[in-house]
Amino acid sequence: MPSKIILLFPGQASQYVGMGKELYESSAAARHVLEETAEIDGLDHIPDLCFNGPADELTRTDNVQPAITAVSIMMLEAIREKIDIAPIACAGHSLGEYAAHYAAGNLDFQTAMKLVQCRGDWMNEAAQPPNPAGSMVAVMGLGLDKLEVIVNEIGTDEIIIANLNSPGQIILSGTTQAVERSIEMAKSAGAKRAVMLNVSGAWHSPLMKPAAEKMRGLLKEEITAGKINFQASPIVIANATAEVVSGVDEMRDTLTRQITSSVRWDESVKNLLQFASSDENNGDNAPPLFVEVGPGKVLKGILRNINRSLNVQNVEDSAGVASLIEAIG
Repeated sequence: MPSKIILLFPGQASQYVGMGKELYESSAAARHVLEETAEIDGLDHIPDLCFNGPADELTRTDNVQPAITAVSIMMLEAIREKIDIAPIACAGHSLGEYAAHYAAGNLDFQTAMKLVQCRGDWMNEAAQPPNPAGSMVAVMGLGLDKLEVIVNEIGTDEIIIANLNSPGQIILSGTTQAVERSIEMAKSAGAKRAVMLNVSGAWHSPLMKPAAEKMRGLLKEEITAGKINFQASPIVIANATAEVVSGVDEMRDTLTRQITSSVRWDESVKNLLQFASSDENNGDNAPPLFVEVGPGKVLKGILRNINRSLNVQNVEDSAGVASLIEAIG
């Protein structure tokens, strides 16, 4: 029986039409989360969009961010309905960092949904004209050192390394012109593949600075109003630093910075493993159980690319909840 559980929450690109529907129908706790979502001003359409689409509307940034967050939280509450789960740590990939803070007790549901609703709106606005058009590309089979050379040659005001997912998959983000140029340069440098992502903006790049500045102000307002109640345990690892968030000011800083800076996921997972074996967790070598809570299995795949020996389960329906309960014992 695993004694160390680490909860992980996915970000954009994990969505699919029909996500959460089975749990909505089988779990009272899950159903309550989506019913509460529908009562939030401007989010009444989210449950129907999750269940019935259409896919292009669900994928739109201002829709998909609250949708994925609500579905991830409903899946977490479906687990809690059945078992008293006690994670030692939480982390989320990009958008998923907000759900991780909810799981840790740092954000209540209403505040978490307000933040991601605004985040989605503001990032969508930053990707619209007259702002520069932005794109992202996944580069496989080319080392970080070579990609840093490419980024520096093009210019970090035009393109940056947006996601350090695993040693074999790194994502670049920036102006469409810069991204297209980086593809040719990456292929010339020996990349196995370079695939343009189906996104409507340059997420985690300087092009998102307007959204980041608005988020900084909103977080300050929520902290001043006492809506953010930072807890010491379980720990949350931040995307922007790959380190433990140590207080409410750092929480505000990292949630702001992650909109324009790299998602250091590979490093975050390695630091989570180190934390799991630290003295404060009895210092033993028992491997942790990583539990991906949310739609799809994107993070499970990335973790396997980082280390194939990792114990990873995903929970997105009642079968996943039952499997987790069996694994925990």
